[in-house]
Amino acid sequence: MVDFKKHLKNKASSKKINPLEIYDTLDRQSDVGPLRTSQMRILNEWFSNRKDKSNNVIKLHTGEGKTLIGLLILQSNINSGCGPGLYVCPNKHLADQVRNDAKKFGVPFVEIDEQNHLPDDFVSGSKILITHVQKVFNGKSIFGIGSKSHKIGTIVLDDSHACIDALKSSSTIKIKRKHALYKAILQLFGEDIRNQGEGSFLEIDGGDFETMLPIPYWSWIDKKSEVSKLLSDNREDDDIKYVWPLVKDSLHVCQAFISGSYLEISPYLLPIDLFGCFSKAKHRVLMSATTQDDSFFVKGLGYDVDSTINPLTSNNIKWSGEKMIILPSLISDKLDRDYVVNTLAYPQKDRKYGVVALTPSFKLNNQYKNIGAIITDTSNIDSEIKNLKEGNRDKVVVFVNRYDGIDLPDAVCRILIVDSKPYFDSLSDRYEEHSRPSSDTINIKIAQRVEQGLGRSVRGEKDYSVILIVGADLVSFIKSPSTSKYFSPQTRKQIQIGIQAMEIAQKEAKTEMPIESVTGLIDQCLRRDEGWKDFYSEEMNNLDEQNKDSAIYSVMEKELQAERFFSLGDYEKACAIGQSLVDDTKNTPEDRGWYLQMLARYKYCISKLESNNLQQSAFKVNNYLLKPKDGISYKKIEFINQNRIDRIKKWISRHKDYSDMMIYLDGVLQDLNFGVTADKFENAVKEIGELIGFISQRPDKEIKKGPDNLWCGVDNQYFILESKSEVDESRAEINKHEAAQMNTHCAWFDTEYDNQPKCK
Repeated sequence: MVDFKKHLKNKASSKKINPLEIYDTLDRQSDVGPLRTSQMRILNEWFSNRKDKSNNVIKLHTGEGKTLIGLLILQSNINSGCGPGLYVCPNKHLADQVRNDAKKFGVPFVEIDEQNHLPDDFVSGSKILITHVQKVFNGKSIFGIGSKSHKIGTIVLDDSHACIDALKSSSTIKIKRKHALYKAILQLFGEDIRNQGEGSFLEIDGGDFETMLPIPYWSWIDKKSEVSKLLSDNREDDDIKYVWPLVKDSLHVCQAFISGSYLEISPYLLPIDLFGCFSKAKHRVLMSATTQDDSFFVKGLGYDVDSTINPLTSNNIKWSGEKMIILPSLISDKLDRDYVVNTLAYPQKDRKYGVVALTPSFKLNNQYKNIGAIITDTSNIDSEIKNLKEGNRDKVVVFVNRYDGIDLPDAVCRILIVDSKPYFDSLSDRYEEHSRPSSDTINIKIAQRVEQGLGRSVRGEKDYSVILIVGADLVSFIKSPSTSKYFSPQTRKQIQIGIQAMEIAQKEAKTEMPIESVTGLIDQCLRRDEGWKDFYSEEMNNLDEQNKDSAIYSVMEKELQAERFFSLGDYEKACAIGQSLVDDTKNTPEDRGWYLQMLARYKYCISKLESNNLQQSAFKVNNYLLKPKDGISYKKIEFINQNRIDRIKKWISRHKDYSDMMIYLDGVLQDLNFGVTADKFENAVKEIGELIGFISQRPDKEIKKGPDNLWCGVDNQYFILESKSEVDESRAEINKHEAAQMNTHCAWFDTEYDNQPKCK
């Protein structure tokens, strides 16, 4: 072999470190052109001003080339002798996609072999390793944990929000009901759980899939030794072994929830510090879409606020791609979810473009299945995506709770149906949503997931798609000023454009059929109507980028600091920060209660009496939180007839106009169906009671005793309602334990209301 380097005239030739110069030297495929202007801007800014910073965030529109930027930054640092470079994707599918991009651009890389060994070229710091998040963040990671972590020069997290979700999943123990450990822990905490809701406990004990309760932190801390022994004895089980090394020495800073189907144990704070390959890397680069709120980088990944709110971005491009967002129910209340799905989700022979639906859970899928749609799960999702890309698009394809990690560009998906509000997977997230549904934290998470979904079908600057928003709960979330503010400026603008387009279509409609206004708009987008394209571009060019509200970043930073102090045993400092969160004047009552409960948990390790007093205060402010061990009494309800009209007026006045009220009411009625989760169903029953002027309670949730719902109506007539929305509709009989529940709650009512005769 000829050593041409011996014949170089410039003997001092060295590796290039400027990413723009590196790109010029790559053996790229012939169809790959020069760097885009936005890529050059970001790489220039990074190399000139930020390459020595430990933390960087890169924000670009979908399809603007974040992958190549990440690869070039890694290669630059490798050439600088910075050490191993690691590119991490949220799943295997995207890791394969990044490897294909690296081949196309000529960037040298390696991957983990079948024996699960780290490649020598990666360890020596000569080539980039491309992998997925599950390989990196688990208790048996080949990258090591704690003091045994491999040293990394630069790590890039692609689609970082999805990586946080994957990290949370890999740090959570889920024990299925059929496991003996589930029964053992249910038995260990049985009385503690029962005290948090007798009816819910009976449902959990009976195997109800959705009903869940938290294990009180005081019981968990007191019995952590018993829990540790149970988990340790089962540490080699598949459900436990990959998480156990992460939590075995820190169960006191974990939370636990139990449902009728599984037990969940997770840390309050993600154990990011244990993964030294990330937490101790010299350089950490997070990549994010412009539609995402990045505040969770602070608490979830331990990022500093300054780096998070000052990302590397290309300010010359305000928007990318075309989304026609249509909310059919705003055209007519006849165009509800069921009607739109039945009309637009049917098969169509030789369709030239894909139609895809995103649903939050499998419970909504029967309707799609009955009209011939394809429902995907882990067994067929890859093959169905491949079919769409190969042109097999006759049938609608339904993806369940997959708001990220799926790319459906161009004709692969021209019509996207986003069906109903996203559903949280983890019991901890469901508990937080239930306890403080209007908090910034929860609404940011929901908005983030919706925006991830909206981005599935528009994957580049010239891509376009029609997006139909159905499901009254999602329509209400998107349209309501109190929640729409959580979306990015470009998404809010796209929603506004869609509403404008619908209003114009209504005014100019030449038919009395509301659905024809919708199909007409869809047709204009798909056949590339010049008027629509110009209208969209003109409106999007007027997009006003608003400054970020940094308050949520400060809250996240305080929560991070408090949990870190608590995990280190510095309870006084944890309490001091917890108190500052309680005292925040911007808190809603439900948020104040949430932080009072957090403070009570910190205080429990100092004074159990003070902790219980704080928990009482938390429960009084927000009775969806943990019921304290003592000090809570039930407040009876009584009805005065002449107040009924005032109550109805008060309910109506909560809505700004008729349309807003009907959208909200549709959401309530949508939740009054079999298959809806118990919590949503019971809340809908409470709402129905209020809107007909009754006094309406949820004793089981509000004081952890009594029936699911209690109404007090005209002439002090009471109604006890036990809600069983999750049973199979075809079931012929009421179970014994369900009858026992009603019997128990009738006895509760007689005791509390002194044998009040007027109760049904």
